[in-house]
Amino acid sequence: MTTDDPATKVATSTQDPTNKVSDPQAIKQALVAELTWAKLYTKTMNKDLGVIATAIDNDSRPTINEPEMQQSAAKLHDELQIANRTVGELSDHAGVRPAVIKK
Repeated sequence: MTTDDPATKVATSTQDPTNKVSDPQAIKQALVAELTWAKLYTKTMNKDLGVIATAIDNDSRPTINEPEMQQSAAKLHDELQIANRTVGELSDHAGVRPAVIKK
């Protein structure tokens, strides 16, 4: 399926290294759209994590079995590490990573 949507072009170009998008404005618009989505997603995820943490803190009995909870926690940890790496890479490319101050 082909489309003239800049976001689709950028998404396709990141999946296929042979597909090049040469319009910097289209790339910027697609990145802004993705970053907007990411902000909304992480805001919602943060609220959900707060609700889960409060429920666990307030409940003396576990609502799911411990191995299942450990697997879910490990999966969440991995996903957050990947997201953090991605944000770091985007920050580097955009030139907005804060400088490390050594004492």
